[in-house]
Amino acid sequence: MLRRPLLAGVAALLILAATAPCSAEGDGQAFRQRLLRDLQTGVERAHAAVAGGPRPVTVSYVWAVAGMVSLHQQTGDARLPGWAKEGVLALVALARQPGGPPKPLFESFRYLTPFCTTYRYLQARGQFSAAEEAEIAALITASVATHYDYTDFGTHNRALIDGAGFYFAAAAVPDSPAAGRWRAYGDSLATDSWKAWSIEDASIYQPFWLTYTLVLADLLGRTPQHMQAVTTRFYFDVPHYLLMPNGLLPDWGDGDWTHMWAWNVANLVRAGSYYRHGEYLDSARRLYDAHLGFYQGIQEDNLFPLGLALQWLDPAVPFRSLVQERSAEVIDDLVSKKITFRSPHGDYGLLNYRDQGPYARWQREYQNATIYAPEERPHHGHSDENSLALLLSDQTVLLADGGYRARVEDGWRADLFHNRVVARTGFPPESDLFDYLKVDTTYHPVTTEKIHFGNFGSLDYSRTRLVDRERGYTGDRIILFAPDTGLYVIVDSLLIDEAGQKVFCNTWHPDKILRQGADYVVSWPDRIPIRQEYWPNPHHKDLLIQFVGNRDKITQTREIGRRFNRSQAFYQYLKGYFYAGQRLTFVTVLRPHAPGGFQESMLHDVQLLPGEHDDGRTLGLTFTLAGDPVTVGLKLDQTIGLTNRRGGPRFDFRTGRVAYGSLATDADFAFVRRKADGTREVGMMYGCTVQFEGRTLFDMPLVQHPGMFSETVYPGTQEFKVDQIKDKMPRWHETVR
Repeated sequence: MLRRPLLAGVAALLILAATAPCSAEGDGQAFRQRLLRDLQTGVERAHAAVAGGPRPVTVSYVWAVAGMVSLHQQTGDARLPGWAKEGVLALVALARQPGGPPKPLFESFRYLTPFCTTYRYLQARGQFSAAEEAEIAALITASVATHYDYTDFGTHNRALIDGAGFYFAAAAVPDSPAAGRWRAYGDSLATDSWKAWSIEDASIYQPFWLTYTLVLADLLGRTPQHMQAVTTRFYFDVPHYLLMPNGLLPDWGDGDWTHMWAWNVANLVRAGSYYRHGEYLDSARRLYDAHLGFYQGIQEDNLFPLGLALQWLDPAVPFRSLVQERSAEVIDDLVSKKITFRSPHGDYGLLNYRDQGPYARWQREYQNATIYAPEERPHHGHSDENSLALLLSDQTVLLADGGYRARVEDGWRADLFHNRVVARTGFPPESDLFDYLKVDTTYHPVTTEKIHFGNFGSLDYSRTRLVDRERGYTGDRIILFAPDTGLYVIVDSLLIDEAGQKVFCNTWHPDKILRQGADYVVSWPDRIPIRQEYWPNPHHKDLLIQFVGNRDKITQTREIGRRFNRSQAFYQYLKGYFYAGQRLTFVTVLRPHAPGGFQESMLHDVQLLPGEHDDGRTLGLTFTLAGDPVTVGLKLDQTIGLTNRRGGPRFDFRTGRVAYGSLATDADFAFVRRKADGTREVGMMYGCTVQFEGRTLFDMPLVQHPGMFSETVYPGTQEFKVDQIKDKMPRWHETVR
């Protein structure tokens, strides 16, 4: 999947393609014609390169011959079967060994399925002689034999692709004495992937895996069952709802910025055509437009999946524009565990809090026991729990993920290379902390879950929790996002569960620092490295990263290797002996702004409100949005207000009320925006009362009519009963006079 470096001069084409308006209805035929034209150009270029051209045939040429037969199915171009046959026989010749059986050319079963598909298509049209068919069968047999001795099973790309390869080999050479064994292997390896959640959390492998489930379902005649499965629809929705405003997809886990885009296009075309769902098709087209603007044509390794897209496309299904301008969970808080922060102005942030998951345990344990990949969580996942994997503003990437890896043990999968809080036990010496943290880049299992998420007009709010039992702490990452301005305030609240010597590092990767102060940097990465190429990054925004509330914390920058590039990290840490029950807090401000538009006044906008106790149990903030002052209260310790332990309810709104300057509330999260027209915008989550400047803006009434389960909800004797009971409101948002 490596390509030569491309010039940054295509940036204008990329931006034009990504921002061009999508038509709303009825352009399936136009998209089909584009696919036909671009595939035709791609296969002609690939054929010319090997037919007396500058390059020899290699195993990767299988992608081109598969694209040729897909194109022939749609166009009937009489040249294509002959070209595809030449390609198949050239691959056979590549494997030929004098006086012996052929070399197992397709030891990677990624190639075996498209090869067998191409062979079957041409064989059915009488393209091969009996001798040629015998040679092809021998090549398939030799390739399949390389996979008898390991299974690598589980719900992930390699196992499913191997299973598909066995099945397609049996279909291509049904008279082979080994065909029954091949089908048995195929069934054993593919079964895990039917109606199941993938154990991978990697942007370049999920689409691969999904495509091979689709082609295998077609081969086995189980497409209706497969397409009806909730898991299949789930994995169509992942790229659909993660699509960025510039038409690209973010990378996370084992991922590259643009690789595998064609596989996502094929999958979304299949979903849109099968379900007659025009938004899937629009997502596919936007992905296609953005990448063609950069690559200026279809590369050889994308001819197979885009050939599938052409086969699967139903041009009669009307396209319908996908509009995503509001922060949302993608797709759930059990498997996907991702949240996107969006605005109508093109802001995009991706929080990934996915852990290894409470399912497929025996498959995960098998991967841990048999695969030498100490830096990944099974399978192909990074230590990126609670990481802000991507930040985009006005088409400019401001923060990116850790990328793929250059070597097995380069560390890039580790927590340290992601935008998150990093923890270690022990006490680092007085030296560069990064070196101490990088000593351990192995994956250490943690568990994560969503606590809160909500849209509240001026602010979107999320709270996700990470529990690290090995290092003895629980970390909540709270994100406040202002859609109007693109401002992020990120609060990391850490609770020490096990006492001991520890270090906690609030780590960010701005990549290219333009300006630096005591507790802030201004940055803009001028390009996004993708192994052997670079994606040009338009300079429409700079990013201010600011640490707030810096007592006792040490701030540093460091040049590191990351994403196949020299990069710059910006981090802040605490180290020492911490007691069980102690709380620590990091506050980070992310402020996209016009290039060169940094002003010192920006550093004074977000302020911490002094509390009665500086013990990390609560946090108050003030800042401005479009000149309007905003006050925020966060109950970091959610047990505040729990009383009456001999009865119920176990919370008391009076005991739980906390003052944050002019704001008083018992809510876990609350804010008030004081607008110029005299109104007050109020939002809150899980509370009874919000008061501001002595005025009650929201108040739950006293409970007068206990519910039908009152005997179990309010147990205990009357002498211990709370005299004033108010029920909690889960969420509230309104503007009041």
